[in-house]
Amino acid sequence: MHRTLEGQAEAPEVSHDIPAAGHGPERRISLRLNLWLLVLVCILPGIALCSYLAYANYQLEQQRVARDTELLAGRILADLERELAAIESGLRVLATSEALKAGDLARFHQVARAALKSQSVLNYILTDRDGRQILNTLRPWGSPLPTGGTPEQIGEVFRSGKTVLSNLFHGPVSGEPIIAMGVPVTDRDGKVVYSLNIGLLPRQLNELFKHHPLPDGWLVAVLDSSGTIVGRSRDAERFVGQAAVPALVSRLQAGQGGTMEALTKEGIPVMTALARSPQWGWGIATGAPKALIEAGMIRLFSWLGGAALIIVVLGSWLAARITRQVVTSVHYLNDAALALREGKPLSLPKVQLQEAEAVGHAIVQASHLMARVHHRAYHDPLTELGNRALFYELVQHQLALVEREQGTLAILAIDLDFFKKVNDEEGHAAGDRLLAAVARRIETTIRASDAAARMGGDEFSILLVDANADSALETAQRLVTHLSDPYEGIRTPVSASIGIAVYPAAGTTLAELLENADRALYDAKHAGRKTCCVADGRCKAPAG
Repeated sequence: MHRTLEGQAEAPEVSHDIPAAGHGPERRISLRLNLWLLVLVCILPGIALCSYLAYANYQLEQQRVARDTELLAGRILADLERELAAIESGLRVLATSEALKAGDLARFHQVARAALKSQSVLNYILTDRDGRQILNTLRPWGSPLPTGGTPEQIGEVFRSGKTVLSNLFHGPVSGEPIIAMGVPVTDRDGKVVYSLNIGLLPRQLNELFKHHPLPDGWLVAVLDSSGTIVGRSRDAERFVGQAAVPALVSRLQAGQGGTMEALTKEGIPVMTALARSPQWGWGIATGAPKALIEAGMIRLFSWLGGAALIIVVLGSWLAARITRQVVTSVHYLNDAALALREGKPLSLPKVQLQEAEAVGHAIVQASHLMARVHHRAYHDPLTELGNRALFYELVQHQLALVEREQGTLAILAIDLDFFKKVNDEEGHAAGDRLLAAVARRIETTIRASDAAARMGGDEFSILLVDANADSALETAQRLVTHLSDPYEGIRTPVSASIGIAVYPAAGTTLAELLENADRALYDAKHAGRKTCCVADGRCKAPAG
């Protein structure tokens, strides 16, 4: 390609302009015209490449937005489930009240009213098997109460003896759209005699959104199991009580989540993610306007079009004076494009024309984008350790070396003890901080020649090169000690268990080594945790 471009640019310098004796008039070649054509030939491939990369960037942006909406929906759903779990716990405690067991409903009415101060609910209601209200904290004790209006779903409390969460309904006493949760109240024989319920207003659910600041234009909605809108981050008064858009309702009732393109109730196209609670059948829908994503692509293509026009005009204007410079600039741009295609390191091309430099910047930016994509494909975003795919490649490569050179290596399978307790009691944010701290401790404990990876959840793996069973066990003991030390900001004591598989005693293939390392890890767990075990049966806990 380089020869072709240079040949076109240097054609005017050959002796064709010299008339031969006895021939016709001198043939003239327009260098400006040829250079203008050369500019087009050189720029159009760059524009096409940049356009393709711009479109690829648009697709990546779509994927990023889809991922962000899924993460946001998951976080809000987790908050909702924690809130409902807290309400359920309070209800179950109240259902064991001595006043209720003794049948002193007047005193229980006072106890329930006092309990409202510590709960983010509207009221407490006691209903019998026929759905009649026995007491309601919205009314003084002894006041007449409705004989109907209790949602049919609450009747499941008497049939199953389990907690039930109703869909949105119109409260007969509050006169507002409301949600009810009911728990069974049993007599001394274990028979369900009452359902103790709470009323929860949609606006109380909207408080969840305040903990999750939304990007401009984004939308979040809470849906009950029927697909009715229970909470909404925008225009809640207008849409609460209405059915969600059919696409969301059908997905929710089919038990499906994930992302899709849909329309909001206002008719705005959005990238939507749906997270569904397996316990309650409720869902959290988050939507990001597609117009925001497409606006960035339009701006980028406008920039590319304007840059292309400037390059063509200036290239034609300078054609008579900078023939050689243009050829040089094209040469460097071609090299940069080839380097980009082959994945080689790329710096700003040494071009002499401002217009060509703009293309060079675009190619460099594209190379940075491709490098980031490659890094994401092989690294865990939370801990910055290698991921499963990279770890498998490294082990396969090292296995080929040790087989050829008759060497040894070891694989360590690490699992954190009590990590689930951290997530359950201190939240997923604390769990994420713990995983990042564990990764840093692993990096400072192993050698630079070793490789660590996060395999998923709280599972890590380490490749120890040139390691036998004794040295691998010694490294594992250091790791157990270091990983079992207290973590700043984490209340739950966390330790580590490690399984060790050594090549070739525990296997000669990746699959065999991983399987035996997992078995040794199981032995370490079975031995009481905070222990490391070799696949040959040896187990040791660190001193102290």
